[in-house]
Amino acid sequence: MGQNAPYHRRVLIITYYWPPSGGSGVQRWLKMAKYLPQFGWEPVIYTPENPELMAWDEELLKEIPLDLKVWKRPIVEPYSWYKLFVGRRGKRIQPGFISDRTGKVSLRERIALFVRSNFFFPDPRCLWRRPSVRFLVKQLKKEKIEWIITTGPPQSMHLIGKALHQKTKIPWLADFRDPWTGIYYFKHLKMLPFTRKRHQKAEQMVVRGADIVTVVSPQMKRDLLCLNPKRIEVIFNGYDESDFEVAPKRFEGMFTMIHTGLFTRDANPDQLWRALAEIVAENNRFAQALRIVLVGQTDGAVKQSIAEAGLLSNTQFVPYVPHTEAIAYQKGADLLLLTLKKEPESKGIITGKLFEYLAAKKPILGIGTVEGDLAEIINECNAGVIHEFEEFEGIKQSLLHYFYLSVRGVPWDTPLSDAIAAYSRENLCRKLSDLLG
Repeated sequence: MGQNAPYHRRVLIITYYWPPSGGSGVQRWLKMAKYLPQFGWEPVIYTPENPELMAWDEELLKEIPLDLKVWKRPIVEPYSWYKLFVGRRGKRIQPGFISDRTGKVSLRERIALFVRSNFFFPDPRCLWRRPSVRFLVKQLKKEKIEWIITTGPPQSMHLIGKALHQKTKIPWLADFRDPWTGIYYFKHLKMLPFTRKRHQKAEQMVVRGADIVTVVSPQMKRDLLCLNPKRIEVIFNGYDESDFEVAPKRFEGMFTMIHTGLFTRDANPDQLWRALAEIVAENNRFAQALRIVLVGQTDGAVKQSIAEAGLLSNTQFVPYVPHTEAIAYQKGADLLLLTLKKEPESKGIITGKLFEYLAAKKPILGIGTVEGDLAEIINECNAGVIHEFEEFEGIKQSLLHYFYLSVRGVPWDTPLSDAIAAYSRENLCRKLSDLLG
């Protein structure tokens, strides 16, 4: 910071995900670090030197403020052993239970899941905890830090924060981007009863021990209130207005439905593919115009469903692209596809891409529970429609509705700009700053 720069109070942010790591996990605190100085805070980042990158996005490096202080330390992770054991050496770990295969899970993969679930607590980044605490305790004796922020998953980040808070008495904010024991796949992990109870106890200690807990949805807040946090607040994920200066990707003469980000098998909208196939068979104009574009990592089971519906000729699979390019695709869509998980926990899931979809100001077709937090935001912003997974007729009618609006050049109902603006990264960072005091 220059000599004439205003005084900033300093906050340490402990995060596993940091550029050039790509994907949704990096966006929240990269954007907070960008905007915090506007509200009187100087962020200091602590992150691994050599993390296991599930996606690579060098474009995000441009988002890091030039004067931002970043502390890095090496991390030892078991993924190289895992890949060797299951015969996937040289391949990246797929996030979100993504698979490029449609067959059954092998015995070796089941054994690896059991080991991961019971011997690496609370997650495979656990070996970074002790060396991080030792390093940071020394650093905090030399640096004036007024708040410690940890963001998980991985939940090991919270255990680092808990230890630092106990040793230094510096106030601590624990940020949950996803639930801990309440996350949809927790019940699928092959945990022994002892391990499951250990997770529950650790989650309780983090939630009760932090001075402030932040979560990304109202349902997450309701779920964690029973653990008696000192203070818990919702800070949504959001969108950065500056990201939307990019030109839209054009698909002239087509009716283009676009999905960006991870597309997992437990979010596979079978009835959507069936509805599309039926309309294609009945309506030649629709069949000629339809273009389905899936941008990012798509599970093999989703690809198989599309093939079985006879829609491969209408579908374009685009591998992971830089964040700005994903936004260009969103802006070029006629219809944005947003699917939740086929899990009861989906009521509390508000996927980060929702807010970018809102900022793209294109209609959203949501598939998932109609009673959850995500549905409430779509309705509040007048941003589209959401259907249950099995609501075949409703899905079909919505597809036809947006198709005819597109071909006639008729604008759809305007989304509510003021409602959407509440989710800008700058406004959300202002809320964070107010929490820190």
